[in-house]
Amino acid sequence: MCDCLCFNGAPVDEDPRKRFQGRQWETSMMHACCNHPLGCLIAIFCPPCYACHLRRKALQYDMSRYRCCQGYICRGCTECTDGCAQDCPNLCLCLESFACESCAISATRIYVQEEREIQTDPCDNRIIRFNNFCQLLSCICHFLAIFIRDLRALAHLIDLIADIVYCLTQACMQAQTDHELTLHPTSEDYGLISNQPVAYGGPAPAQYGAANTGYAPAPGYAPPPMQGPPQQGYPQPPPQNYPPPTQQYQPPPPGYSDFPQKQ
Repeated sequence: MCDCLCFNGAPVDEDPRKRFQGRQWETSMMHACCNHPLGCLIAIFCPPCYACHLRRKALQYDMSRYRCCQGYICRGCTECTDGCAQDCPNLCLCLESFACESCAISATRIYVQEEREIQTDPCDNRIIRFNNFCQLLSCICHFLAIFIRDLRALAHLIDLIADIVYCLTQACMQAQTDHELTLHPTSEDYGLISNQPVAYGGPAPAQYGAANTGYAPAPGYAPPPMQGPPQQGYPQPPPQNYPPPTQQYQPPPPGYSDFPQKQ
């Protein structure tokens, strides 16, 4: 699907989230309908209510942290509503979700991504940009239909396609966010992330032994001794299952011979 969408999946240069490299979404928007089908169905039939629920869930139901669009979209306008948001956060959230549904959905997803430092998925960017292209194309066709009557039927058709694309896009976006919040309710549920660079293509540090060499010593022989100096203060036991050491040759006493002597 992503290969069919001829849009660039890289984030824009001024996007602060392009530096996130530690985590990835538990599911991409393309697979959200399979990994969280119930969320997709709820988002299709009642997207504003689902948007309210996800914002509260993302804030861990602490509405003192609520802001209109969490300050991500049109910050000049959202700052004017901070006073009302502090006094009646639930009412403001409902108004935001029903009056600015797409902004509310995007703000919740951006908030979760920044709080958990989740890497931007290129396929998600393509889907979002394809949706934005359809909405822009619909606006252009409606504008042209004002002056060209023959384009009105085409404008209505493109408008219908754009609505379907938006409905599916926001459903996958909300299902993706809900799936992430369900598996990881807080940002501390991910565990530690190693920031050490990985040298790809190089061999791993050698750990000698039968488990790594792929073979065990032959029966009747002990494994090879570990390299390193012997421990001080402890006698070293002789190796097990080895034949006894050969005695050194001692010359016979004088007058003794292995051959019979002449009488």
